[in-house]
Amino acid sequence: MRTRIRVFAAATALLALCGCFQPPQPMRQELDDGLIWMFPGVEGGAWSLEGPYRALRDAGASQAVRIHEWWKPLGSIVNLVSYEQNRADAARIAAQIAAYRQEHPRSAVDLLGYSGGGGVAVMVAESLPEDVRLRHIVLVQPALSPDYDLTTALRHVDGRLFNFYSGNDAWILGAGTTVFGTMDRKYVPSAGKESFQAEKCVSDRVLREKLVQVGWSEEWRAAGHMGFHLGILGYEWNRRFVAPLLAERHSLRENALFTTRSAAGAGAGRQRRSLTRRSAPRTG
Repeated sequence: MRTRIRVFAAATALLALCGCFQPPQPMRQELDDGLIWMFPGVEGGAWSLEGPYRALRDAGASQAVRIHEWWKPLGSIVNLVSYEQNRADAARIAAQIAAYRQEHPRSAVDLLGYSGGGGVAVMVAESLPEDVRLRHIVLVQPALSPDYDLTTALRHVDGRLFNFYSGNDAWILGAGTTVFGTMDRKYVPSAGKESFQAEKCVSDRVLREKLVQVGWSEEWRAAGHMGFHLGILGYEWNRRFVAPLLAERHSLRENALFTTRSAAGAGAGRQRRSLTRRSAPRTG
């Protein structure tokens, strides 16, 4: 038990060495282009997402970017276990997104959550007013239980909910969430390690088609992600695998189709090893 606590604390301390990055305030044109709301892991702070942010920009994402700040800076375990506070933060962000959509009704909104931030991203989607739509939700090794009910979140999604997971994430999303719990307060290995159990998470078959799960592969290793937890913050991996999903600024209905290439016989919500993007004519 003590060894696991030391490992968990050491890993989150390493994340704190990432620097003091803060994104610039969004400009009017960026707000017109769309909105990406990023959610860091429970160690908290925009500073941990400098690599992913640069990857988005270098991949061509022109949208406004906002980054969630956890209520307890560097309070990794406190942030993880504060379920009611996280729900309250999610409701506050959902209200801001609803206000943004009123001012920019044709601009896409994407949620991008890393580790524990993936849990908050899903909570935000669940807290949205019924008529507020999202384009994509992207979860990067999220600290949610594998059987978490994604139905409510997916009802707000026009595009896809992507789940990037790695079976190699044994300490943080294996032992760590088994001991300290997931964001939804279950004491199990997380979906960021095991993947979501699609049929349990989404009973509706139509909604389940929106769930795309991408497991660790040798291609990730080539991009600098060895499968462990800290790999999710790497610039090159984010540039090659995450950023292209969000670099298209228009809504999915208007301007782009994202397709998946899967192993033969893979069903809805099952593992997809690679993603490809195909342009489509505007329909709106």
